Amino acid sequence: MNIPLNKEEYSVESKRSIGHEYLGDEYKDIKYKCTKCKKKTVFSAIEQKKTYEVRKEYMWTRRELCNLCWREMRSLKSELYNIENKYCENKAESLLSRAFLSNWLESLELYPKYGKTGNPARIAFVKKHLMGIELES
Repeated sequence: MNIPLNKEEYSVESKRSIGHEYLGDEYKDIKYKCTKCKKKTVFSAIEQKKTYEVRKEYMWTRRELCNLCWREMRSLKSELYNIENKYCENKAESLLSRAFLSNWLESLELYPKYGKTGNPARIAFVKKHLMGIELES
């Protein structure tokens, strides 16, 4: 299915990008394989229109995850954001909670499996404090 493309609705960053002026007239379905689950899937023309014209994502952003894995990754990203906020609100208490640190570590280690950049420094930090709790026990 082909959907008309409206370059004027793209983000400011996309409009400044090399190649913006050469965009075609329509979106076409793009087949790809999910980098996490390896399932074959399609980035539909209608999804592309929503992605670039409604959500204003950068025009060279390509879909790498299927819809299910993408939703899981977004949920995990949100969870990591909430964990960081909870940690910042009460560092002392957070660093003494084995459950909190274990959950944080699990989430940090899972995130790169979705093709996203991991945070090795934060992982080392959490492991250090988790090990400290275990040594005290």
